[in-house]
Amino acid sequence: MSALQELKVIDRELSILNGISALLGWDKETILPPQAVTDRGEHLSYISKTIHEKLTSPHLFKIIQSLSKQKLSAIDTAIVKKYHREITKARKIPTKHVEEFARLTTHSYDAWVRARKEKKFSIFAPYLHKVIEMRKKEATYINPKEHPYNVLLDQFEEGMTIDELDPVFLQLKDELPRLIKAIQQSPRYKNQKPCLGTLSFPLEGQQKANLDVATFILGKNERTHIGTSPHPFMTRISFDDVRLSTAVREGQPLFSFTSVAHESGHALYELGISPKIKDTILCTGASTALHESQSRLWENQVCSSKHFWKYYYSHYQKIFPSLQETSFDEFYFQSNLVEPSLIRIESDEATYCLHIIIRYELERALLEGKIKIQDLPKLWNAKYQEYLGVTPKNDAEGVLQDVHWSDGSMGYFPTYAIGTIYSAMLYRVMLEKHNIKKDLDHGDPQFIKDWLQKNIHQHGSMYLA
Repeated sequence: MSALQELKVIDRELSILNGISALLGWDKETILPPQAVTDRGEHLSYISKTIHEKLTSPHLFKIIQSLSKQKLSAIDTAIVKKYHREITKARKIPTKHVEEFARLTTHSYDAWVRARKEKKFSIFAPYLHKVIEMRKKEATYINPKEHPYNVLLDQFEEGMTIDELDPVFLQLKDELPRLIKAIQQSPRYKNQKPCLGTLSFPLEGQQKANLDVATFILGKNERTHIGTSPHPFMTRISFDDVRLSTAVREGQPLFSFTSVAHESGHALYELGISPKIKDTILCTGASTALHESQSRLWENQVCSSKHFWKYYYSHYQKIFPSLQETSFDEFYFQSNLVEPSLIRIESDEATYCLHIIIRYELERALLEGKIKIQDLPKLWNAKYQEYLGVTPKNDAEGVLQDVHWSDGSMGYFPTYAIGTIYSAMLYRVMLEKHNIKKDLDHGDPQFIKDWLQKNIHQHGSMYLA
């Protein structure tokens, strides 16, 4: 075989192995029996080790070096370039570290679930300490001269640095509290009479509405599956197997509804990738933040809009008869309240980025050794009081609310804010191209789906965000 043919064989093998890893991860977060955590840790550890060994093999490195000097098609050039980047980093990390980290994060996830259930950060703290230490070590392996947060952030948003991020977050920290305060001082806000919390929203009805919004975004297809988990997420097992999960909560129908809209946006991105790059390293989103822009766009700009609800509200009332006496205008206002709150994934658009900034500041301080793990709940609560004027009653609604630190995703949180900014930029461009609002009045999202597929989805990670 030629070097290019060999690369394509290895590329497909790595795609299969990553799919197996994703399937094991999906199972871990949805239906894994508690007693099976140790075994699953071994499964994931073995797969991670195998992927790392294949990725860092001298033979693959030689193939990439050879192909880097050849004139190839645009797709093959992008594949070689991305492999060169990934291999260069991966070769610096010992296989033993990768194996141990996969084993650790399986146990740390289990500890997080138990800690959250018992509302005790102390259960999770020892595992988080180990995760932080291993991530710091990994950053040192990759680039000992660079700030560790930059090394980890680059894994999610290539090219992004704290020097570029900090001015944006400083601007948000300055302007958002003033915007929120102005809203809270408005007559409409002061005279509001919240009513949705007093109505009945049966869980069966919530699942029906969830299916509606997933179908609205994804259409009817045989490439997706919806499950449940403590923390909603999306994962791609293979080109034709894209999965998303939601969490249904008593009396909070819009939580599960917007969660499904959010994860469906992620899924639509994966489903829209061109078959031309199927089973290659390019068959994924261009960056974590660009991926997040897709979920935030559907969650906020589309499925929280007055135009979407103008179309869907009568259907929603049939699912939940308790809404029959609630006018459209009142429902729309209630469903879009700006209210400083404790939970990131339940927060409104005006307060959302402050939740992200809190996490960014804390995890960066952890990596820099400026704060101690045992002080995290106290510091978390203090920042929530300072930035949002609310204080968690317990660790479950405070420092334990997110799953991300249990799997070592330090550097991930900023991409939520970056993606939120991207989504607003993309939506503005689409509004300039087409009367989207009129389409949504009639429940037609096709222009949005087509525009995103043409301009973003089909390319996978051919280009940087």
